[in-house]
Amino acid sequence: MADYIDALVFGFILSFSFGPIFFILLETSITRGIKQAIFMDVGVVVSDLIFFSLAYFGASKIATEENQPALFLLGGVILAVYSTISFANNAVKKNNLTKAEAVKETKLFKYVVKGFLLNIINISYLVVWAGVIVWFGPKVEMSPVKIWTFFFVSVGTYLIINIIKFFLSSRLKSKLTDQVLFYIRQGLNVLILIFGVVLITKGL
Repeated sequence: MADYIDALVFGFILSFSFGPIFFILLETSITRGIKQAIFMDVGVVVSDLIFFSLAYFGASKIATEENQPALFLLGGVILAVYSTISFANNAVKKNNLTKAEAVKETKLFKYVVKGFLLNIINISYLVVWAGVIVWFGPKVEMSPVKIWTFFFVSVGTYLIINIIKFFLSSRLKSKLTDQVLFYIRQGLNVLILIFGVVLITKGL
C-alpha cells in the first residue's frame, strides 16, 4: 500500500497542473456546468490512458529530444488555431448566448471529444508518463499489475479532486452575468493562445 501513496500524491499534482486543460476544465464547470466538465475530464483521462499505454509499451521513443521540437511546434499551432477560432466564434455568438442556453446543453459526448483532443496534443504528458514508469517501475520490479494500478490510482485521485473543484467553481455561475461569462471565455482563449505561442517558440 505504501507504494501507492506516491500515486495519490501524483494524482493530486496532476489535478493542479496549470496547463491549458486546467483552465479549460474550470471555465467549463463555471459557464457550462459540473456534468459537462466531468465529461470533458473523462476525455482527458482517455488521452492519458493512451499516453501511458504508449509509454508502457515503449512507443515513447517518439518523444526523443530529436523529435520534440516538431511535436511542440505541432501542438502549439493546434492550440493557437483552436484559441483563435474559439475567440472569433464567441465574439459572433455574444448577443445570442445566455446562461440558460448553456445550462440546457445536452450533447455531452462532444465534451469528451474536446477534452481528449485538447489533452492529446500536449505531447509533454507522454514524456511525463514515461518518466513515471522509469521511476516507479523498478520500485515494484516492473510488475505490470502494480504499474497499471499506480496509473489508475493516480487518475482516480485526479478525477476526485477535479470533481470537487468543479463543484466549488460551478457555484460561481449564479453570481456571474452573461457579460462576465463572455469575458471569462475570451480571456481563456487568449491564455490558450499564449500557451500555443510558447510551444511554437520551443519548437522553432
